[in-house]
Amino acid sequence: MIGSRAKYGVLVLFDRIRFRLLKLLYDGFFVVMVRDQTWQEPLISSVSPQANNRILDFGADSASTAVTLARRFPEATFVGTDPNPKAVEKSRRGIARRHISNVTVMVAPLHGRLSFDAGSFDKVLCVLTFHDRPPDEKLRIAKEMLRVLRHGGTLHVADYDKPATSGERALLRLTQYISGQPAAEPHMNGSWIAVIEKAGFAGVRRQSSHSVGVGRISVIKARKR
Repeated sequence: MIGSRAKYGVLVLFDRIRFRLLKLLYDGFFVVMVRDQTWQEPLISSVSPQANNRILDFGADSASTAVTLARRFPEATFVGTDPNPKAVEKSRRGIARRHISNVTVMVAPLHGRLSFDAGSFDKVLCVLTFHDRPPDEKLRIAKEMLRVLRHGGTLHVADYDKPATSGERALLRLTQYISGQPAAEPHMNGSWIAVIEKAGFAGVRRQSSHSVGVGRISVIKARKR
C-alpha cells in the first residue's frame, strides 16, 4: 500500500511538472504569435483606424499593442484593456515617457463586464482571445464586445483557426492540453466563429487566413446591427 501511494505521488508530481513546462512553452508561443507580422498587417488593414475613431483593444498583451497602434495612427483614440497589471504599468510608463496622448491602458479581466457604457467604441480588436476559453466564455466575451460597440461598429478578431496541415495542429493540441478540449475543439474544426454570430453580430466572415507554421490564424470581421 505504501509503495502504491509513493508511486501515485510520483506520477502526480510528474504530471504537475509536465503541465508547468508545457504552460511555459504555451506562454512563450503566445508572446511570439501575438507579434507575428504574417497576420498583423491584414488585421490592421481590416481595422483601418480613421480620424476620431475610438477603438478598444481587448485581451492579453493589449496594453502593448494599443500603444503601438496609437503611435501609428495618431488621429484615432485607443483603449487597451489587459488582464496583466505588470504589462499595464509598463505600458503606462512608456506612454508617459513618449507623451502619447491618444491611448489609455487599464487592467481588465478576460471575462465579466467592462467599465464602459454601451456603444462606447467604433471598433473593437481582439487578438488570440477566444481559443483558450470554453464555449460559454467565448460567448460571454463576444456579447460584451457587442455591448460596448456602437450600432454599425465593427469587431475585428485574430485567432487560431482550423489547421490546413498536420503541422498547424501543434498550437491547438497544446491549447487542448492546457485549457481543455471544449476550448480548443471549435478552433480545430473551424466552428468557433459561429459564437460571434450567436452573440448577435451580423456579417461575420473570415477576411484572411495565415499559416504561422505551428498554427493557423484567421482574421475575422463582424458588425453590430
